[in-house]
Amino acid sequence: MKDTSTWPVFSLYYIAIDTEAGITQEDFEVFVRNKGVYIPYYPGWRWTLLRGLRGERAGQYLMLLEIQNAKMRDLYVAADGNQTKKAQEFWEQHPEATELLAEWRRYGTFSELPTLFTDYRLLAENKKSTVRPGPRYQQQPPIARVIGIHNLALRPNVSAEQFESFVEDNHQRIVDYPNWKFRLLKGERGNRLDQFVVLMEIASLEALNVFYPDPDIATNEAAQFAKLHYDTKKMYEEWKKFASFSGSPQIYTDYISIAESLNQTQRS
Repeated sequence: MKDTSTWPVFSLYYIAIDTEAGITQEDFEVFVRNKGVYIPYYPGWRWTLLRGLRGERAGQYLMLLEIQNAKMRDLYVAADGNQTKKAQEFWEQHPEATELLAEWRRYGTFSELPTLFTDYRLLAENKKSTVRPGPRYQQQPPIARVIGIHNLALRPNVSAEQFESFVEDNHQRIVDYPNWKFRLLKGERGNRLDQFVVLMEIASLEALNVFYPDPDIATNEAAQFAKLHYDTKKMYEEWKKFASFSGSPQIYTDYISIAESLNQTQRS
């Protein structure tokens, strides 16, 4: 298999707001956008706060952490999810974060234990996608990308190694819809160890609705695109011999980005 040790790690943390204390979604999102985005974070780390649009976790929150690589992750978080000594030193060196973190926790949970989490290793991505690196959320000009998290399941008697080999050999055949970007991830730490997900990053809600305005119901534009890109469609059919594909009947959630960290420290 290809060496992916220098590729990004994607870490997902479920986030819950304290509705019993009267906290509303609007309260939480206003705080995060106005103050929470300035909480300093580890070098080489970037976070985006997401709210479920549709699927299993519609209306619920998820923190997406994109980390430069596994080495940068391991400097700050141990395999069991606890902070390393270097992480503890980081927070000691940023006392301005203490008050902001305490205020965040009055609204809801943060990306830390005991929150459920999974670290995913990147296995493959479409480097030809028209979605380019850039902000997932900003107020002006408005940017709010959609992040789809689609869980996969292997076919009977198919090993993880067989599926990964197929994807490694064939993912370059994928042509995404305009303004969509495919990534395949595999859980390597946390609550969904060794499970596969497709992470689909979409430039906007409008770009999602061109092809799927309703869950699992493709538009005529999607059908026409499939006809024009026959080899991609053929590759997906080959994929299904090894594992399920994104969407029903597997569990999934499509999220909208609602805030992104602004106070990122310099990479070391």
